[in-house]
Amino acid sequence: MKKIFLSLFTLCCINLSFAQTLLATHPLELKKATSNHQIVNAVNDQNQVFVFASDKEKLKVLKYNNALFFKDSLSVNRPDKNYTAMAGFSFDNGNPYLYWSSDDYTKIQSHYFDFNNRTSVTASHQLSLKNESIISVFSENNSFYILSLPQKEDKLKFYCFNKGQLDEKIIDFSSYKFMDEKGKSSTFSSLIKENGIEKIDTRSSNPLFQSVPKIKFYITGKQMMLTIDSSSKTQLFNIDLTTFAVNEKTIPSLTLKGSGGQSNSYFHDNKLYQIRANEEELAIAAVDIATGEELKRYTAGSKDSISFRNSPLYSQTGNERGQELKNTKKFFNKLSNSSLGITVYKTPASLMVTAGGIRDVSSGGGILLGITAGVAMAISGSYYVPEDIFDSQNMQTIYFESLFDDKFEHKKGPQQGLAVDYISQFLHENNVSLVSVFPYKDYFIMGYYDSKKKEYAMRKFEDFNE
Repeated sequence: MKKIFLSLFTLCCINLSFAQTLLATHPLELKKATSNHQIVNAVNDQNQVFVFASDKEKLKVLKYNNALFFKDSLSVNRPDKNYTAMAGFSFDNGNPYLYWSSDDYTKIQSHYFDFNNRTSVTASHQLSLKNESIISVFSENNSFYILSLPQKEDKLKFYCFNKGQLDEKIIDFSSYKFMDEKGKSSTFSSLIKENGIEKIDTRSSNPLFQSVPKIKFYITGKQMMLTIDSSSKTQLFNIDLTTFAVNEKTIPSLTLKGSGGQSNSYFHDNKLYQIRANEEELAIAAVDIATGEELKRYTAGSKDSISFRNSPLYSQTGNERGQELKNTKKFFNKLSNSSLGITVYKTPASLMVTAGGIRDVSSGGGILLGITAGVAMAISGSYYVPEDIFDSQNMQTIYFESLFDDKFEHKKGPQQGLAVDYISQFLHENNVSLVSVFPYKDYFIMGYYDSKKKEYAMRKFEDFNE
């Protein structure tokens, strides 16, 4: 099992047992070979949890009530070999639809599980996808979405599965003006092809590499916020996922005393958090999107101590332990040759901001390209660990962390341990597989398969709050 990216501060000296609780276990035997094993979690509006567990021949669905007590299970045959992955899910009156897909997403099979009558129904869908590229797959709002980019058109196409039915929607971006990172005129489709697209779930503490892409989207209720960063501005497209109406807003990028530098942003709780840096200076700020008002801005030079940080300056390569950088100048030297990013996470007591960059150290340093080259899959806000990104000893993260209040006023003091810290520690100390982590109520659940005990387990992890 690949370890989740370690959260940023050194682990607090707290016994792991205080930070995690075993919620449930259930007998589960997945037959060999392990390459065919898959597990997906889903949570409906009633906070009932469903576990879809599959091996080469069978699919078993476990149902837990909102107190996380096991209630029922159904078992069916796995679809034929044309359907290789459980791609997403939706709900109808609390009962789940599971969607299997072929490798190229041209074939989708929906599988409805009626726990009231203990029956299941399947249906097949064929997507032509002619001259289209799949760019993201995710489940939100009781629906399953496949996003595609039509070739030679400035459009974004949504394949929406709800209650087992397929609906197609298209958003035309040809009337909007776009610029690339160099300030040259560009098009929507060109920017997507060059940069990829990343889905961000702000309920979770996201690793910095997820924030590096210039094009990101965030789902909040029935709204999708699509952000596109260029050297001079961030374009925000608020998409209504019911009507598919689009509203554009533009916020200028931060400026520095010196010339050049990279910029990026992160959307969180109706605010845009910005970062810009060059070899000599760094700035971060928070902007209220509704009013355009800048709440506060913080700057630091390469000779400063960066007074608004709460952690040391770190450099972490691959899975190695983070190394503290001796001075700010070294931090800026590494950062200037990195892809810039910023993340924001709401802890019980503060807003935790992580600022820094990602770079490739395989040839002496350089911007790490292709981070989002593949299809972005976010099944349910669950945090699924990429199979190779953290084993790559070529990826180096340079960062520091800061704590702020809701008005973006800096707060002094150490950050307490986060759920992701304790999850990382648990995975380091235990040999489990098919791990997924998803937000649930006001904490996180980590589900995993224990092949020795032949059982599926769920554990509760939460951010430490004094």
